[in-house]
Order: sequence, then C-alpha cells, then structure tokens
Amino acid sequence: MTSQNELQRQLLISIGLAPKEAEIYEILLTQGEMTGGAVERECRQKKNTYTLLKSLQRRQLITTAQREGKRWYIPAPPEQLELMIKEQKKVVLQTQALLEQALPEMSRAYKDGVGKPVVRYFSGLTGLRGVMDEVYAPGKNEVLSCVGNEAADIRFHREIVEKYLPLRKKNKIWARTISPDSPRAREFKRTEKLDLKEKYLVDPRLYPMPAEFDCWDNKIALMSFARKDFSAILIEHPELAITMKSLLRLAMNTIKAGEGELMSENKLQQRPPQE
Repeated sequence: MTSQNELQRQLLISIGLAPKEAEIYEILLTQGEMTGGAVERECRQKKNTYTLLKSLQRRQLITTAQREGKRWYIPAPPEQLELMIKEQKKVVLQTQALLEQALPEMSRAYKDGVGKPVVRYFSGLTGLRGVMDEVYAPGKNEVLSCVGNEAADIRFHREIVEKYLPLRKKNKIWARTISPDSPRAREFKRTEKLDLKEKYLVDPRLYPMPAEFDCWDNKIALMSFARKDFSAILIEHPELAITMKSLLRLAMNTIKAGEGELMSENKLQQRPPQE
C-alpha cells in the first residue's frame, strides 16, 4: 500500500468506517460499480461483505441498482465524506452543549455520592496544557500559588510567558505567588503591577520549589514541568482548597512582615539573586 493509499485509508477509518468498510469503499471508488460477489472476490477478508455493504449504504457512501437480475453497488462521490464530517461536527457541538448543561449537576451528584475529593491525573505536554487552561479560565478573581520559576523546561516556560500570562491578564485574574529568589523570579517581580501579580520571593536554599501548585475556588493543581517530566494532578475538594489557601495567605503575610526565615523584599535587596 502506498503512502497515499495509507493516508486515504486512515481518513476513512478516522471518520468512523471499520477497516473492511474502508477497503470496500476504496475498491468501489477504484473500479466503479460492482456486484456483491465481485466486491467479495476483491476483498482480502471474505466474511461479512454483504453486511458491510448494507452499512455503507446506510452511511450513504454507496447506492444500489437492479440490473439483469443482479444488485449492483455504486460508490458515492468522495465529496460525500465531507458531508459526513460536517454532520459529525454538528453532533459533537450538540453533545458538547448538552455536556456543559449537565456537567455541573453531574459533578455535584458525584461528589455527594462518593463523598471524596475528585482527583484527576494528567501527563505529557497536552495534559499539562489542559490543567493550565483550567487554572486561567475566566470566572475567578485570583489564583494563589507556589512556583520555582527556574524549574520549568524551556519549552514550557516559553508557553507560560507567551500564552498563559496574556490569558490570565485577559481574564483579569490576579496571581499571588511565592517563589524562590532567582533571575527569572526577579524579572517577573519587576513587572508585577502590569501583570496583575503579587510576587513574594524567598531564600531558594531554605525553600526550594522544583514544581508548582495553584489553588483557586475549590480546586488545587499540582504540576511538574521540569525536563522530561510533564505531569499534573488536579484535586477538587472545598475543605482541602480552603486549607491550602489559608496556608498560602499565612505564608504571604509572614513574608510581608519579614518574620522568621522567610525573606522580606528588604532582605532580598541586600543580596544577589541565586541561580
């Protein structure tokens, strides 16, 4: 099978055809109208040929004609595939709309019934992006977090700066963050007013933060985006979120007051940043 044929076969399977349905449709496209027996002889697998021909007919990918006492199968033009995809898009949009309406009540019922935190696990860049999209989705006033700015893989750090920072500003979400002192952290702190941010810097030797966690509403996101480790956990639980936010506010207030071992801004100005 050539690369073009493989691409064509993959397209047919992607829009919902079984592999043998795709094979039958390709045979008819190539050879034109055929009897069922002729189609069966051309197929590599002989079973269920007539059942699959009926299935293709229901999908409007073939039509039939009766001639000389035989049933002939005629392929629909490939443009019919585009109509199928448009119909699938409609179904997906309708399903998405129904899900958006039903999901809040389903989630409440799940939490009431299970009575435990809702925990979701994500891996890879795609999963990490999904969590970040949720962190900075509209509808919230602020996000409290801890993050080591130097820990992020360079690829994801670029996305944070170019995609998620503008997204957060667009959605008018304040970020209140504790970070170990570093060149990147100081750069973010210099622009905190413009970026709708409050940045609290601490001694990286006492308080290393190789990962990130964010807390908002009734959710907590734990993320790791160091090299070769893109993973995240999203926890939904009101009491856990309240407790985490209280701890973060306590730490931030302590830093403001310059108490204990946490470093105030005055102390940070007296020493060079740590790499």
